[in-house]
Amino acid sequence: MHDAGSMPHPSEPPVRYLFIVARNRPDMLEQVKERLRGDNRIEVIADRRYGERRRSAVSREPDRRGADRRRPTTARDDLSVYPTLVAQKHVESYAELQQKVVAAARESRQLREENDRLRAELSRLKDQLEALLSADAAFKADALAQLTQAEDAVVTLMARFRALTSE
Repeated sequence: MHDAGSMPHPSEPPVRYLFIVARNRPDMLEQVKERLRGDNRIEVIADRRYGERRRSAVSREPDRRGADRRRPTTARDDLSVYPTLVAQKHVESYAELQQKVVAAARESRQLREENDRLRAELSRLKDQLEALLSADAAFKADALAQLTQAEDAVVTLMARFRALTSE
């Protein structure tokens, strides 16, 4: 039995049925989960519905729908009458699966293109960084050479100054 939201192992048959237990019967939910634990075709869940989904007492104008689109509830589907309900889970058709494959292939292609674009941008930024590092090293070498010349000029000037003042 699968927990809600878990993915079955690829070799397991897909969950085909939902065993729904009324929300006011947590004791029964645990009993059913225990009894059906080994059957991977059935997922046991608590009823998550809570009252009417339409919250507003005032209808919206104009209401395009003539009547409630949901199918009428029969006694066997009403969890206030019977505390459990078994429903067949939607199994995707070949066309739906094929659409998912096409969408996944499109997304994969887009991700590859984005990855290629990011790699090119990264390469460009790497080249730019190397050029900046090289320019920085050249600037430092030039600044060091100028400082050395300035030190030599200062030393020469100080020597001349001493020579002039010692005479």
